[in-house]
Amino acid sequence: RPSPTRPPLGPDSQGTMTADGSPSDVGGPLTEEDCAKLLDAVDACSGEKDMEAAGFDPLTVGFANKVCGAVKNGQRLVIKRYTDLVFLRLTPESVGAVDVLAGQSGAGPRVFHSSVQGLVMERLPGETLGEPNMHNGDFELLDLVAVALADFHRLPVPEVCQGEPMLWRTIDKMMEVVRNKPELVPEGMPGLDTIDAAIGEARAALERHCPKVVLGHGDFKPSNVIRDGRRVTLIDFELGGPNYRGFDLMKVFRTALPASEDCLRHFLRTYARQAGEDGAASEEVLEGLVVETRRFEPLTWLEAAVFFLTLPLFKASESQRWRDLAVDRWNKFEETKHLLAKRPAENGCRREPGP
Repeated sequence: RPSPTRPPLGPDSQGTMTADGSPSDVGGPLTEEDCAKLLDAVDACSGEKDMEAAGFDPLTVGFANKVCGAVKNGQRLVIKRYTDLVFLRLTPESVGAVDVLAGQSGAGPRVFHSSVQGLVMERLPGETLGEPNMHNGDFELLDLVAVALADFHRLPVPEVCQGEPMLWRTIDKMMEVVRNKPELVPEGMPGLDTIDAAIGEARAALERHCPKVVLGHGDFKPSNVIRDGRRVTLIDFELGGPNYRGFDLMKVFRTALPASEDCLRHFLRTYARQAGEDGAASEEVLEGLVVETRRFEPLTWLEAAVFFLTLPLFKASESQRWRDLAVDRWNKFEETKHLLAKRPAENGCRREPGP
């Protein structure tokens, strides 16, 4: 099945970045100075009103960055200015590396500039997806998204991102912050020793299943997919790196809305075919992938719970909101952690570091 994502960028593409984050030697509509000035201008904005006054188009506000749209030299852009929160989970060397690779491969937007300050990239046409899109029976769309994700998962992990799966890498970094500030743990959650023990038990339970590690997205929710007709493109690869494919597969289908088993199974069957799974058309392979995907639900909640524990340090004005979300995600982890105990693989681990 051919990929419906944009074709890879050729040598004449303008203003792109190389995989190691250095500027290409191809002249383009934007200079490094242009991009640095745009990032500085966004950084000077304290909120949406400031962005609008400065001529920017505020986009969906995430937890970790300032993001807005702009037009420069005729190029429609997205500007993502990192805040200190981004380095809670990432190292300066690795930030932006997967965005650059995705842009080069056609899996994501072209990146014109990547640095520890932020990203300047093309603004794509189309609309972002929402949770209902994954469960409303639009099988054509599900095929497009499944193929795009499988193609992304087959890309190589950038050298600067090599290491243990991002799930544990980011949880460990965040828990180090929490251990240094134990008062971050709110009422309604257990103490640090219990949280640490639960993380260790979850990791050990998961590893017994020998889950497949690929170049993962790390935050593959529907809003990080843009559809433009029959083309879908992934965005926001900030947490990308070596990770479990099941984490991405579960997160894009996790919902508080009525969930569609038919949609999940259709998506996973298409994903398996595009990923080149042996026996992808068989019911046995499909059932195994369904179980693998559901096994990651508690881990999506666990990662979120730890993340929200840290947020009062960075966004103190909404501390109670973050505490409430941490407790909610922890409770959801507790309610679903039995899924990690599903029968492990019988024939020993055949861990693959990537496709």
